[in-house]
Amino acid sequence: MIEIKNEVCLQGVYSFKEVIDNVINILNVHNFDFEIKLILSEALNNAYIHGNLRNVNKPIFLRYFYNGKKVKFEVEDSGKGFLSESFKNEISDEKLLDESGRGLFLIYNLSDKLEIRKNVVFIEKDIF
Repeated sequence: MIEIKNEVCLQGVYSFKEVIDNVINILNVHNFDFEIKLILSEALNNAYIHGNLRNVNKPIFLRYFYNGKKVKFEVEDSGKGFLSESFKNEISDEKLLDESGRGLFLIYNLSDKLEIRKNVVFIEKDIF
């Protein structure tokens, strides 16, 4: 049985793409690379913008776990946390093409499970 666990500490936004590509390569989940790239891009950008308030000195932790069937991500920022579940609601047509405000909605719809506890976003995606 395959099992991969790892944690990456990020600061700023300069390294997100490289880290995401590296995670996909380590996990060897290229059949799901579009979904995983979008999920992680949105989660990491959300942590940087909303959690860390664009402060490049505050860390973001990306933890990932893979057992051959399911990949789990945890994205932890240095913010106060988020309690709303409004990301589960449908997005209005007028906001569908906005540049912001869709991150958690996209993650929710591309993943199999999304949960937020304080300043940590937990994401699960079935890979089979």
